[in-house]
Amino acid sequence: TVERSPTYCIIMSKSAAAANGTLLWGKVPKANAELFALTYGALVTEIIRDQEEDLNKVNEQLEQIGYSIGIRCVDEFLAKSNAPYCKTMAETSEILAKTAF
Repeated sequence: TVERSPTYCIIMSKSAAAANGTLLWGKVPKANAELFALTYGALVTEIIRDQEEDLNKVNEQLEQIGYSIGIRCVDEFLAKSNAPYCKTMAETSEILAKTAF
């Protein structure tokens, strides 16, 4: 694991953050879009069957899965990007918005 010193978050300019994001995007292994769509479709179909077509339960489970995936994506981004340590959610959001997306 990479340890970061607890310093204040330095907000990068938008162009520097975009360049950093482009560099990181090139390093990330890509998945085939068709494979992803088929896998996701199969997952949703299986959840619908498991929940006996109770759409409220299906939506709750899909929301939880989406939340977990989002947390993992942000964790992986922060680990690989060498982004500065941020003390507030606002600083973290700004770094993610400028660099990751």
